[in-house]
Amino acid sequence: MLVFWIIALLLLLAVLALLLPALLRPKINTHIDANVEKRSIFNQQFAELKQDKFNGVLDDTQYEVAKSELERRVLEEIEDVKHVSLAVVPDWRLAITLLLVIPLATGSLYYKLGSPASVNIPSTSPDGFVTQSMVEHSSMMGDLEPLLESLKKKLEKDPGNGEGWALLARSYVEIRQHAESILAYKNAAKIITDDPQLLADYADALAVVNGHKLTGAPEVLVNQALKLDPHHGKALMLAATAAFDRKDYKQAISYWNRLQQDLPADSEILPVVKASLHEVQVLSGEKVTMQPSGQPVIKATGVNGIVRILPKLAQDMDPSVTVFIFARTTQEASMPLAIVRTTVGNLPYAYHLDDSVALIPNHKLSQADKVVIVARVSKTGGANQQSGDLQGVTDAIKPDGKTVDIEINQVIP
Repeated sequence: MLVFWIIALLLLLAVLALLLPALLRPKINTHIDANVEKRSIFNQQFAELKQDKFNGVLDDTQYEVAKSELERRVLEEIEDVKHVSLAVVPDWRLAITLLLVIPLATGSLYYKLGSPASVNIPSTSPDGFVTQSMVEHSSMMGDLEPLLESLKKKLEKDPGNGEGWALLARSYVEIRQHAESILAYKNAAKIITDDPQLLADYADALAVVNGHKLTGAPEVLVNQALKLDPHHGKALMLAATAAFDRKDYKQAISYWNRLQQDLPADSEILPVVKASLHEVQVLSGEKVTMQPSGQPVIKATGVNGIVRILPKLAQDMDPSVTVFIFARTTQEASMPLAIVRTTVGNLPYAYHLDDSVALIPNHKLSQADKVVIVARVSKTGGANQQSGDLQGVTDAIKPDGKTVDIEINQVIP
């Protein structure tokens, strides 16, 4: 890992070495001849006159008259050699800004979009994996904290920089210092009052600090975001979760339905939304008896069971981490036929999969000959499998009412 960070640092220094000298170069006066273009035009016209004389278009007298006229114009329009001076002045403010922003932005983007775990040799044991992640996170915090502190001091001198406060807040979230992000979000929200994404992110950070509870200030922020954009995805998810937590299932169903209608068919979070909608419909007692096509749903026998997690894998794990339980065909890359969602804190969890939780109406569990049941702990909250997720998988079974328990006991490499 040390080699990786050394290489990354050298590349970052190389970028700064290319940019900063150009900005810090002393004042230079560059002289440019302003008559170059005119000379080129007149030279071309002299050449055309000679060609016309050679081709017989002009006789000697006509040629001399035209040449004299052209020479007179040259003397009038190009009297003296004129120069234009261009001054290059050092831009210290931009140089200092780039010196701070480029490393901070690079580190933040890599931590969010890159794969920090891939620079280490994977551990063969689950406990080793957890230790590796903790060391990695600690290293990233050590790299970014000085930059964040520098940015914070700069913003304290320029408190009206809303974009800067927003960048600082989101950077704190990226290194999981949610408590530190709150003041930065507060300052940003005072200046930027029309950004639903900022309000939703602020609400999310507040909820994390409050023990993953959206009651109170976080929900107020979410409602403000929805006033600005009634179809904002993250705000709708937070609003639905808040309604679910206070057992307002009707309102939660409304938010989940709105989000489901807004999402494209290939959205990665659509399975999560459908599973959440099904969960709240079951709790509310609402019966979904018709498909969008207007055809009645045929109740399938489905599959039931209990999902558990190996105790040593559950140690120090956030109870709010998402768990997906789904049935798929025996082909590993196939799309889930039915899916439900819960959290680590709800394990052991009694699941039931049937056609009522199908992802696609015409792609049903009841139509499959054999299926595999998968329970996956998604550390990122996404439905797609990621390195570091935990899972348990059953053997191939017929979805004919069997009871199949699942133990989450594997770490995905």
